[in-house]
Amino acid sequence: MAAFAVLACAPSASAVTLSDQTLSSAGQVISWRGVSTDPTGQGYGPPTEQTCAPSTCDSFLLHVRMPDGTFPKGPKHPAPPGITRFNAEGPTDMPGDGILVTIKWPTDFDQWNLYVDDTSTGQTVAQGIDVDSNAQSVLIPQPHNGTYRVTIVPFYTDFDKVDLHYQGEARVFHDPTQRHPRNTQLLPEIETSPPANFHIADIPPVPSNPTGWRLTPPGTFDNSCYADETAQYGSTRCLRFDNDIRNVGTGPLVLRFAYTPDAFVNNCNMQQEILSSSATVTDHPAGPCVFHAPHGHFHYQNMGRYQLYPVDTRGEPGAQPVAASNKVGFCTIDVNDYAFGQGGDNQRPRTYSFPTCNIPNAYSTELAPGTPYGPGGVPEYMGVSPGWGDVYTWDLPQQYIDISKGVPDGVYEVVSRSNFDGGILTSDRDAETGVSCVRITGTTVKTLQEMPSQSNTASLPSCAQGLGLKPVKRPARAAHRAKRTHHRRRARRR
Repeated sequence: MAAFAVLACAPSASAVTLSDQTLSSAGQVISWRGVSTDPTGQGYGPPTEQTCAPSTCDSFLLHVRMPDGTFPKGPKHPAPPGITRFNAEGPTDMPGDGILVTIKWPTDFDQWNLYVDDTSTGQTVAQGIDVDSNAQSVLIPQPHNGTYRVTIVPFYTDFDKVDLHYQGEARVFHDPTQRHPRNTQLLPEIETSPPANFHIADIPPVPSNPTGWRLTPPGTFDNSCYADETAQYGSTRCLRFDNDIRNVGTGPLVLRFAYTPDAFVNNCNMQQEILSSSATVTDHPAGPCVFHAPHGHFHYQNMGRYQLYPVDTRGEPGAQPVAASNKVGFCTIDVNDYAFGQGGDNQRPRTYSFPTCNIPNAYSTELAPGTPYGPGGVPEYMGVSPGWGDVYTWDLPQQYIDISKGVPDGVYEVVSRSNFDGGILTSDRDAETGVSCVRITGTTVKTLQEMPSQSNTASLPSCAQGLGLKPVKRPARAAHRAKRTHHRRRARRR
């Protein structure tokens, strides 16, 4: 059983220097909580360790007193021949052993930054500073016994008051990718959460931007579509929502394309890199990608599909959707640290972050004949690590289903299907669809029921429970198939 050392951090007018803590066994977990010292939510300016004052930054000393041989595995850097990757957060897909230090807050929008310094050298050995996530999770790689300072810096805590609070923990991390039999294929597995956080309003009547719009309170705008969404697609009434695509597999979802002039003119193709426990990778063709000119970054095209199905008075969904989304492209990064606090193999450091879809994040030492680019072009990577989900929030561009025509008030199922064409190779495909039952009344959307994730090929579930009705009895064959899938998933999760 894990031992927990809890550091209390009560709200006050100044930040708290937390009590020194010692990590001395593999089963130990140090946990703490923090709160911003600025309840007015005005922020602190540059969110760096060097510029924050002691009155605004939480910190504590972490003493490492681990037995010899606790961290035998060092980092490895799997990539195709001739390609060298560099990661914004530091870890690779095989980060090696160390101490995992994580802080997490409620939303993906407002941020805290995290620094870990080795006091014996004065050097920063790990830092989490990238935006667009609900956590910073860093690895102190193969630490020596000694003292490290952990510093938590507030950043962007001026939009959503729930983000004035964070939770933190430090624990020993043994890299699971290096503890399988040699040459074991480590595949991702996609689980699509039920769509959530619905809006038919709160969008300003302006062109969209890559970071979305959550700068004003709900009810400020009646508009539900950005100006460019109206101009490009004719959308005037947009059902917006959050979508979370999680990697619950043993391996990372890694996508790579060639950053070449051709890629900017619709000649972009993704390769999925399949990781092996031997620190090698193989390529699997994943399908098309596209450069999204208005926002200056690339999308993997066939990651998701959103559809809206009508629901009858018995709670049964119709056979055909009445509306769908124009969105098919995704920039995949680690956004939701859903495995935080769980321990086990799926709690990992953050590996993929913005601006991973904007600029090349690797280079090649092998030049293709007749071009200044590497083999097929300068490589650019995106992906989703195990234990993380890629979240598109309701306010982001094209994150909606167009309900401008033929969608009266009523009950509907909002269906989000990931990997709908099977372009991504995964270990299992029984949870790639997320379904929510909602009632639309004017600009109000009430969630009636969130369904368990299911296969893309499974029949849509009934909304009867959400409507307070008894479900219609399904044919025995379909019921048996659903039960069999349920038990197979339970067995796999054990």
